[in-house]
Amino acid sequence: MPESAQNILPQAYVRRALEKCLLGYLSPTAPVCIAFSGGMDSSVLLHALSRFASERKVRAVHVDHGLQRESAAWAAACEQIGRDLQVPVKIVTAKVDLSEGAGLEAAARDARYAALFEQLEHGEVLLTAHHQRDQMETLLFRLLRGAGVQGLAAIPVHSQRGTMELLRPLLGVPADVIRSYAIAEHLDWIDDPTNAELAMDRNFLRHNVLPTLQGRWPAAEESVARAARLCAEAAEVLDDMAEHDLRSICAGDRLKLAELAILSGARQRNAMRYALRSRGLAVPSEKQLRHALATLVAAGGDTQPEAAWPGVRIRRYRNHLWIFAEDGDPLFTNAPADVYSWVPGNTLDLGPIRGHFRSESQQGGGIAAEFCKQPLELRFRQGGERLRIAPEGRTRELKNLLQETDIVPWMRGHIPLLYSGDRLLAVGDLWVNADCAARGDDVGTVLKWEGHSPIR
Repeated sequence: MPESAQNILPQAYVRRALEKCLLGYLSPTAPVCIAFSGGMDSSVLLHALSRFASERKVRAVHVDHGLQRESAAWAAACEQIGRDLQVPVKIVTAKVDLSEGAGLEAAARDARYAALFEQLEHGEVLLTAHHQRDQMETLLFRLLRGAGVQGLAAIPVHSQRGTMELLRPLLGVPADVIRSYAIAEHLDWIDDPTNAELAMDRNFLRHNVLPTLQGRWPAAEESVARAARLCAEAAEVLDDMAEHDLRSICAGDRLKLAELAILSGARQRNAMRYALRSRGLAVPSEKQLRHALATLVAAGGDTQPEAAWPGVRIRRYRNHLWIFAEDGDPLFTNAPADVYSWVPGNTLDLGPIRGHFRSESQQGGGIAAEFCKQPLELRFRQGGERLRIAPEGRTRELKNLLQETDIVPWMRGHIPLLYSGDRLLAVGDLWVNADCAARGDDVGTVLKWEGHSPIR
């Protein structure tokens, strides 16, 4: 136990940590929900909150993965602990999906958090019982995997997932204080036998590495936790720099290549990592990111290089970099249909990439009424389409029009083309066939193509 905790009763230490954290992040009456495994750590958190946070609405959720024969008995034990403490404990089941190849430990964690967040009520904050030794394990684990400053920041006290909040009020509490509290209060808890399986990397660290480190350096747990806090501060500074750099680099859904290229290599990588994280996309390894930027930034001006890793595609076109989630890349997304019947005034949903198509009536604009009385169809490019976009102009190939107006190549096949029979009336809301346009004060049909992926 660190010297700072030796002269304080464990109950007082835990109470101070809880009060400081909860009052620092939450209103005095904000409801909380505890992720309750039934293990020693979450049992201490549940007990302490039931005793020290009586003004709050406190409840717990236990997730049964069904991976152990004893899981049903553990769930029943958790319910009993809740009854003893007069804290409601809800039991939910979660199916562990191993199809993504993440490994049992990671897949179980993902399933557990998904189930916990699904159970949160309006305004409720999820609490977990991570403590100082968990922080040490996480930092060392990530260090051994070659993580950067963001990864070495390890576990944050407070985090947000969409509109849902997660708080770890015991993160600054030493593991020995947690154990002393549990013993002093005569708590019962569940010992999961998988926590002793040394084949799991975290368990190997916990049982074989950390005791050796702490035997040599008794303050190691506290020192590593401090290092994680310093890394978190450094990561915040790097994020601030990335935000500053991206103000001049970002142009809607793309990055300006010239502005990115003038940054140093380190700042390029920092900006790109931030751009990916802020979009909820996977950040690649250092090697992948260096190779991607070398490919995208250093390529000749007339080329269209690409970079990709699981979940992400980046494409260069005319001095911009376009970033896509893999499942939202228009170039590799199959549209639901190639031909749609359409009646002016109706809104037609064309899918997440192609958006939706509708129309408005407008005096002196759009398509002349006589052409909209016949059956209309939306189709998509097949090649060879032609139209005249100016009354005195010549008929042009659609292919050339799209190139000249900087429409990105991967969206050209997703632009809806409005036909009456074999006559091309309009191209999205970009151009109307001049031979079919409303004249003078005539009321025409103006097309609106909205909600689609960016086209330029």
